[in-house]
Amino acid sequence: MRIGFIITTLMFISGCSNTPKNTTPKPLTVDAISQWETVGRVGIRTEEDALSGNFNWFQNNATFDLSIVGPFGQGSTLLTQTAPGQVELKYEDNIIQGTSARTLLSDHFGWQFPVDQIAYWIRGLPSPSSPYEVSNGFSSERPEEIIQDGWIVTYKDYSTIDGLELPSKLQASNPPFRVNLIITQWTIK
Repeated sequence: MRIGFIITTLMFISGCSNTPKNTTPKPLTVDAISQWETVGRVGIRTEEDALSGNFNWFQNNATFDLSIVGPFGQGSTLLTQTAPGQVELKYEDNIIQGTSARTLLSDHFGWQFPVDQIAYWIRGLPSPSSPYEVSNGFSSERPEEIIQDGWIVTYKDYSTIDGLELPSKLQASNPPFRVNLIITQWTIK
């Protein structure tokens, strides 16, 4: 009797463990990525200033959370978009709301950081909102350079994440402004 109970219990447990899990299939192309998170280092140069720090960027379609933390945890900036046209900037003891991430960063820090475009450039794609030029590598489909909205985006290195080639090092420049991103971790859905 005891052996029958043990066998029945083991069969029940093994049946539960083989139940397929409901997982979201991974995207097959870079432009099919609907949600992603990156972690890495950022350098931003303006006419009068230069700063560097770590960043964490979570993007889900039209919403995002971008956190930039200065060296040794000093100076934290959080930029959040909860819906199109609803952006919030938090730094020090300030909370400012607006309709454009780019405008908030420009008005409060003097940064020219084209958040909407970089959300595409960070994946190696031109933004669909304006004309662009793309230069691909000699024997590759991945871009080496994108020119768009006065910015030149240069791709220095790529990583393969879930079978997709995604940038791991890029620079976006529109003199005197420059943004360098080194991506140390990608999570895509």
